[in-house]
Amino acid sequence: MRKGSILFTGSSGRQYSFMVWSLDTLFKPMGGVYFVTERRVIKGAHLRPRHNPIFIGQTDNLASTFNDSKLPERYMEFGANCLCVHLHDDAGQRADIEKDLLGAYSTDCNPSRPL
Repeated sequence: MRKGSILFTGSSGRQYSFMVWSLDTLFKPMGGVYFVTERRVIKGAHLRPRHNPIFIGQTDNLASTFNDSKLPERYMEFGANCLCVHLHDDAGQRADIEKDLLGAYSTDCNPSRPL
């Protein structure tokens, strides 16, 4: 189920628009960059959701990555409840976007930030 959209800003300052989906969403076989997050709605913050970044990745096929397998238990331990997806077919550009985002966000489950 779609829960809205969000902008994430990379270390370059470039903004990327992501669609926010529940973990039970069945995806089409499309390429994209994804952000696994813990989405929380905080009362008193105008009920705007906040996202705790857990993992950033990219794939050439969202369906094969998410439809038939569960997220790693480690992600669930950090409260994973959303997949934020930025659709992109070009593998090189997906890798660049992933690197840009990893340079800007500290996640709980990615290795240390790239140099």
